[in-house]
Amino acid sequence: MNNKLTWPKIVLFGDSITQFSLSQEGQWGALLADHLQRKCDVVNRGFSGYNARWCKFVLPQILSSDDAAGVAAVTIFLGANDSNDEVLNPRQHVPLEDYMEDLMEMVEYLQSIGIERERIILITPPAFDEKAWGEECKKKGKPLSKDNKVTELYARECVEAASDCGTQCVDLYKAMMKSEGWEDMLSDGLHLSQKGSHLLFTLLQPIVDKLTSDVVFKFPLWDELDYNNPEASLCSANASS
Repeated sequence: MNNKLTWPKIVLFGDSITQFSLSQEGQWGALLADHLQRKCDVVNRGFSGYNARWCKFVLPQILSSDDAAGVAAVTIFLGANDSNDEVLNPRQHVPLEDYMEDLMEMVEYLQSIGIERERIILITPPAFDEKAWGEECKKKGKPLSKDNKVTELYARECVEAASDCGTQCVDLYKAMMKSEGWEDMLSDGLHLSQKGSHLLFTLLQPIVDKLTSDVVFKFPLWDELDYNNPEASLCSANASS
């Protein structure tokens, strides 16, 4: 008889803002992992520089029908690269309509392998600080190919895609723009700072808590163990509390 415990997964999928989500600055993924200790594994599948056009081909190689039963939630966090100017950065740019279609195609794929739409969370691209990112571009000898107003259009399209698909949605762009000094929520004008990461975590937490409300805490707390018979506490079918 196999008594191995299963650990549901929260899969974070996206671009560099997801890839950096376990870092000291862009720590929203680390905050989620800390929050879900002994309940779920948080899996980071972020790809720096990627856009929705490329990610729709990557997703099936990350999640298959064999994984679906163990997935508590999937975040899709894209748009920061897609919203680059078509002329100044054609490599990463994805037209607005295509961006929405790509998001919907990824949602459709996840549903096709058995992940319910309620477990899929689309996250809009964050607000964009042109001044700060412009300085970064200048250092690298690259043109400033992004604009906050254009980013807003992609954020709206993400929200609409979530509405059309019936998935969860976190409108990070709107939440940032409602905050005074939102520029401080970005470390370099594009990627999330600690402050921005905390905001995203607070927006995600209630959604994830609801999706994992039926997930059992793994193993009793140390002071709840049977001191005289730890095996009974740790190896029985009811070892979790």
